Amino acid sequence: MSIPMNRTAVVLLASGLSRRYGWRDKMLENLGGKHLMEHAAGVLTGLDALVKVAVCPDDRPEISNRLINRFVVAVNNKPKEGLGRSIAVGADVAVKFKPDAVLFCMADMPFIEPWMLDGIVERLGPGGADIVHCGETNGVRPPTAFTSSCFNELLTLDGDDGARRIIGEGRFNVAGVNVPAPLLTDVDTRDDLELARRQLRIRSKYLPGGSGGIGQL
Repeated sequence: MSIPMNRTAVVLLASGLSRRYGWRDKMLENLGGKHLMEHAAGVLTGLDALVKVAVCPDDRPEISNRLINRFVVAVNNKPKEGLGRSIAVGADVAVKFKPDAVLFCMADMPFIEPWMLDGIVERLGPGGADIVHCGETNGVRPPTAFTSSCFNELLTLDGDDGARRIIGEGRFNVAGVNVPAPLLTDVDTRDDLELARRQLRIRSKYLPGGSGGIGQL
């Protein structure tokens, strides 16, 4: 039996330093008339999850102020310690709600879709995997979900490698989900943002309703 979404805590990671982007906060950059982070945040808001957590930086209240009405805000006061620290902060808040799984999503990935996240969580649980990530044929990519067997390890993470240590150490049953590459676009640089803008224009032109459905065409 797989773990249902309503027994899963979903965590939006929005506290990165954006070192490669420059002095502007990429999370608040405009993409299709919305802040970059709002694309992923909107998808997570629509999920029937046990709890929704947003990991936000302590020194940029404009991010947490935009999310606090939809998410439980977990403040990361040490963002310089890397993605691993952000994951640990989110996990610490999420596990207090006693979920059966935690699903982590990056706020700089604007094209994630609900069916992707449902498919990741569905592969977890007894008879399934302990960890499910995207990128089956092209390496480990977020979003990534973990069952409760991994919670202790998530709470001790730090550094820029995120959860790769847990995924690669061989202690857990790990599965990958092959997701179309355009849906895994992340925005690390200004060039990435321009690419995302072009991709959004293509989606608006060719897809019904202007968004969604790339993986199901």
